[in-house]
Amino acid sequence: MTKHFFIIVVLFLFAANISEAQNELYKTSKGYLLIKVDLNGTSVDIRSDELMIMLDYETGGIVLKQKVSSLMTDNDSIRSQLKKLQDVYLKFEGKLGLDYVNTVDHPPVDFQVEGTLLPQDIQITGKGHLEHIAQKTKSVCLLTMDFMLNPEIIFPDAQFPGIHNKINVKVIQSLLGKVKG
Repeated sequence: MTKHFFIIVVLFLFAANISEAQNELYKTSKGYLLIKVDLNGTSVDIRSDELMIMLDYETGGIVLKQKVSSLMTDNDSIRSQLKKLQDVYLKFEGKLGLDYVNTVDHPPVDFQVEGTLLPQDIQITGKGHLEHIAQKTKSVCLLTMDFMLNPEIIFPDAQFPGIHNKINVKVIQSLLGKVKG
């Protein structure tokens, strides 16, 4: 009985991996997010290495999701406010301005990124950059995305008074090569 159960589990995991490769979908929960804000004339970094990213290599469709309370900063007042937002998530659903994500050797590519910031349901655009890097590791491309947003889009004044000017939001993620199949 135990041997049959083990075989079924192995077959299930193998089938799941084949399905994942066929969909050409890249997922990680360790993406890097950097938000730069101007707080009363001082530059403050808010960051996370827990950004969830789902990227469809075939279409360039992308989903980003970040739990607000897990954002980190050295600024005590912002950190305190972020920790109060336990059940709040920022989510971006959009498309890279590429026909597909090329993970084979290529020159650097610049493109537009468009999508919707949720739950605010606001359309935003940004700049993207895809650069091929050394193939001696499993990571073969570096994807970066930059957005310049008004503070009230991400942080309403009621929660974060003193944040002024545009907020720079940057996503940085290394991508794995496509599975050949």
